[in-house]
Parts: sequence; C-alpha cells; structure tokens
Amino acid sequence: MNVKEQIDYMIQSLQLAKSEIEYAEKYFDAKKKDKDFYQWNHMGYNGRHPNGTIIRESLKMVGRLANVTASKVTLSPYSEELFKD
Repeated sequence: MNVKEQIDYMIQSLQLAKSEIEYAEKYFDAKKKDKDFYQWNHMGYNGRHPNGTIIRESLKMVGRLANVTASKVTLSPYSEELFKD
C-alpha cells in the first residue's frame, strides 16, 4: 500500500468505528425506551448487538498504521523527496 492508500484505509477505519458507536448509542437508547425490546419484530430481536471489538480494533489499527505511515514521509526543507522508497 502506498501512503495515500494507507491514509484512505485509516479514514475508513475511523468511519467504521464512528458508525459502530452511533449504532450502539441508538441500540441502547431503544433498549431503554422499548419495554418489549427483545420481543418479536423489535430491535432487540431483529437487530444485531453492538460490537465493541470492532471499535477497539479499528482504533488500534489506525494507531499502528499512522505510526508506520508517518515514518515514510520524508519531506522537509532539506529534502525534496516526499516519501521513503
């Protein structure tokens, strides 16, 4: 993967984590409001349970990849080369 692809991957990973957090908030809000949450044709019965592992692992991957990507950038006032080979 080149640096641009790595940055796009990190953005998508952050969007995935954010959407999972939004789904979890919606899920637990519906759970508080609906007394028949786990009954047939309600969110607890038909919907999936929010997954914290998706959030944690997406954020961890962004952290690991950000460090690797940052080390590839070599542009400075003394170097006209943008990335390491």
